[in-house]
Amino acid sequence: MFLLRANRAFAKMFAAYGLAAFGDYLDFIAVSIVMGFVWKADPMTMALLPLSYAVPGILFSQLAGILADRWNKRNLMIATDLIRAALTLMLIFAPDVWTLLGLLGLRSAVRVFHFPAQQAMTRAVVEPGQLLQAASLNGAVFQLSKVFGPLLGASLASAFSPSACMAVNAACYVLSALLLLSIPARSVPAAEQPLDEKHGSMGKAWKEGWLIVLKTRLLLTSILFALTGLAGIQLIDAQITTLVREVSPERPELLGWLVASIGAGGLAGVFWLRRLKTLTAYGWPLGGGVALIGFMFAAAGFFRPDTPMWFILLSSFAGGIGTGLTSAGMNYIVQKETPADAVGRISGIMESLSGALFVGAPLAGGALVRFCGVSSAFLFVGLAVGVVGIAGMTLRRRLWRLPAPIAQPEG
Repeated sequence: MFLLRANRAFAKMFAAYGLAAFGDYLDFIAVSIVMGFVWKADPMTMALLPLSYAVPGILFSQLAGILADRWNKRNLMIATDLIRAALTLMLIFAPDVWTLLGLLGLRSAVRVFHFPAQQAMTRAVVEPGQLLQAASLNGAVFQLSKVFGPLLGASLASAFSPSACMAVNAACYVLSALLLLSIPARSVPAAEQPLDEKHGSMGKAWKEGWLIVLKTRLLLTSILFALTGLAGIQLIDAQITTLVREVSPERPELLGWLVASIGAGGLAGVFWLRRLKTLTAYGWPLGGGVALIGFMFAAAGFFRPDTPMWFILLSSFAGGIGTGLTSAGMNYIVQKETPADAVGRISGIMESLSGALFVGAPLAGGALVRFCGVSSAFLFVGLAVGVVGIAGMTLRRRLWRLPAPIAQPEG
């Protein structure tokens, strides 16, 4: 926690990011309750809910990355927080499901502009030697928000109402904006040159971002491995409920234990990374993380009604470590290996590619489950992802061309 004590600008930004991240997940359950139980939306309409969260990322992430590199990052984050707060309050008064979905899509589009600005601002306010600590802290709060955001939101929605949950969510965004506003302007370096003189046209800036990815071997290899892990997750993540229902229909609570175990593993992974001063051998965290994700899904393919609980939780925990290593490790690599004035664009490229997987992979996973069965699908995907991860660790020096070993822990 030294970084939070020593760098007040980052500490405030970290707190703001935590509030905004919890806000991103806080009212998901509340929205689901309104659509499914109050308005009784049909299954096809319910299927549009995750799309309203994911599609804006595909459409606007790369534009958002360009603007994050060009505009004042703090002000961009403040603006997105306040706009999201207003849109969240509007959700309370949405008269029908289509208005609700439209507002959710708009809010998701605004969030797209927040992430690359947050990534670029982290690079601006944190010393190079502390980037790994910053990425690990941000990764930890992201993992916590994914696990506890929906749980807290569900508790608020059941204890009070879905509208109350949305109101708390809006308050989180406002508090995040106020924390960012309290960061002195001098803490955030201004743009070196006017907009057009520095970057040229939008098209040129977009092309430069992709050229950085394609010509920087470290970035390209790291992105491919991170996307491999994400593709494996998205392929059959939505089928975990189907797996539990098929192999252990008498234990529906197992689903909650699985999610909690994966979340705990994710936290363990990012906290392990935080122990390191820096990270040089990228094949270990990314290849190892992808291998652990593959192990989790392959192990799930062997789940049976009499499978011991310790095996189920241990394999889920190991997979969670893999997700923590790949997500936090990738954020660090983007910040360290990208030129300072291109962090937003590279983050935007990652977000758009991730969003495309979020939309396409679950459909492919559903088809795979229908074709060969849920257990076989988990086993097949797990083995395929695991082989890629093991290859990453085995061939790390050739793939990343980094002969140096992983950094030693502090102290």
